[in-house]
Amino acid sequence: MSELPTIDWWGDGIKAYPDNDMMKSGAVPNQSLVVQEHQTLINNIANLGFDIVFIPFSQQLEDAKKYDFVFTRDHFMCNKDKEVVISNMKLPQRLEETDFVKKTLSDLGYTVKTLPENAHIAEGGEFFYLPNENMLLAGCSRNNQAGAEKVAELMNVNSLHIIISEGYHLDTAISPIFNHHHDCIGLMCAEEVFDNNNYEIVKNLCKHNNWELLSQLNTDKEKSLKARAAMNCLTLPGILISTDNINDSRTIEFIHENNIEFIVSEVSQFNLSGGSVHCLTTVSYTHLTLPTILLV
Repeated sequence: MSELPTIDWWGDGIKAYPDNDMMKSGAVPNQSLVVQEHQTLINNIANLGFDIVFIPFSQQLEDAKKYDFVFTRDHFMCNKDKEVVISNMKLPQRLEETDFVKKTLSDLGYTVKTLPENAHIAEGGEFFYLPNENMLLAGCSRNNQAGAEKVAELMNVNSLHIIISEGYHLDTAISPIFNHHHDCIGLMCAEEVFDNNNYEIVKNLCKHNNWELLSQLNTDKEKSLKARAAMNCLTLPGILISTDNINDSRTIEFIHENNIEFIVSEVSQFNLSGGSVHCLTTVSYTHLTLPTILLV
């Protein structure tokens, strides 16, 4: 999440990308709600005691109407050693966004790494970094395999697991749940966006790591989109922040059993552009400390 632009966010109507089934083409967000939801999310995170760093929405991006800069999850990936890998976006409409985060990250003391151009495509929303396991989960919808593998190399992870879904980003298909020690203990999964082979990969990954597989199957398209937006949580140690309640009894039971704090912070207007709470937030790490939340 960046600071909001000074002009209306998607005030001339959302221009949907062909690969993003969660975008509502032509929708005009309610600007009062955009501001309100943005501020409420900031307040909810701040009230948990996390540090928040903002990167301004640049005038250049505003003039070019690059509204998706608010989805800062996509701009970089960060490991627990304060090393960040800058994304190389697939869509030409979003390529220049990452130019506006490098300096801020460098000024904050992060080691900034970049991908080789052209052959290596990778976007932050396609990854989940599990810090205690030093493991990387990666999608291959907007990523390509070379990009995912290079990110894993630059982040110096112990293992990379590629999971292919029909979601434009992996974070619209799965979401990890962390306990209070930041161990991954469960994986929420929208079963309908996986073919049989990749759903088996998800199941085997959970079995091998002793994670609870919290699978939901929604064959109705609108129910699926709603569930996937809710699943797109900001995942923190012992905390989930979502735009909506999770409508799955086993997932709710698991959250209660493990004393996970579940916070609803509605981002309905941002959902119109295909993103939710995870998309709007980026987490960075420092040695042996809780994450710092970067709303960039």
